[in-house]
Amino acid sequence: MKLIIPPSVAALLAALTVAGQAAAADRPKTLNNSNDPTLTLTPPLKGSSPAPKGSAPPNPDPRNFEGVWFLQGYEYMLGPEGGIPPPLKPEYMKILERRIRAKNAGRPEADASTQCLPHGMPRLMESPYPIEIVQSADRLTFLHEVAHNVRRIYLNRQHPKDVPLTYLGDSVGHWEGDTLVVDTIGLNDKTFIDDEGSSHSTQEHVIERYRKTDGGAKIELTMTVEDPVTLEQSYSYKRVYHWRPDIRPQEYVCEENNRNAPIDGITVAQ
Repeated sequence: MKLIIPPSVAALLAALTVAGQAAAADRPKTLNNSNDPTLTLTPPLKGSSPAPKGSAPPNPDPRNFEGVWFLQGYEYMLGPEGGIPPPLKPEYMKILERRIRAKNAGRPEADASTQCLPHGMPRLMESPYPIEIVQSADRLTFLHEVAHNVRRIYLNRQHPKDVPLTYLGDSVGHWEGDTLVVDTIGLNDKTFIDDEGSSHSTQEHVIERYRKTDGGAKIELTMTVEDPVTLEQSYSYKRVYHWRPDIRPQEYVCEENNRNAPIDGITVAQ
């Protein structure tokens, strides 16, 4: 049977396509729209699509995040919008410029993840690899395929009085209605905010707000990043993760490059 699309719907789809193409065209291709080729930004990845037809249905319980989830789109630079850098202070914007130039020259600056150490926050939540969430009454555990990173989010607890500085920090969470709010502090400064090389200090503070949408088939994350040392002001952005029960997270041994290796200085998910 031939599908007939009403003219009004066809016009709307055409308008959305044009709008999407215009947004892609307007997206900065160089840092701060400088048109400097040495400051060329790495374009985003499409990321995950919804689970294929016939997959197990998602759990509709808004407070049950158990299962495998996969980021919809991947950004190399984690600013308030695609292609827009974090609101870095001038001295840290200069560092970002240096790192982008080094990447484009094929000599990227090493950070923790280059040495197979944890990716840090918020960068870890931007990985283009699946995440398996295991949930109990007092915690959620995020099992990341990427380099076997693990986050433990303890529910209804306070941060310890003297939080040690670690790569992924100390994360505590609580529910506000159907939204899981996660507060993370105690992050060391050995990682980047993102893959382009934005800086953060040991005073970085990350607040995440997760809620299920689309009948439980998606998780929407609102990420807020604060850092009085490196940022002019705090900022936020949104991300979407798809329910993917058809995916089994694979072994990812960073030390052996058994999942992927950098191509021209850039790690390409495979």
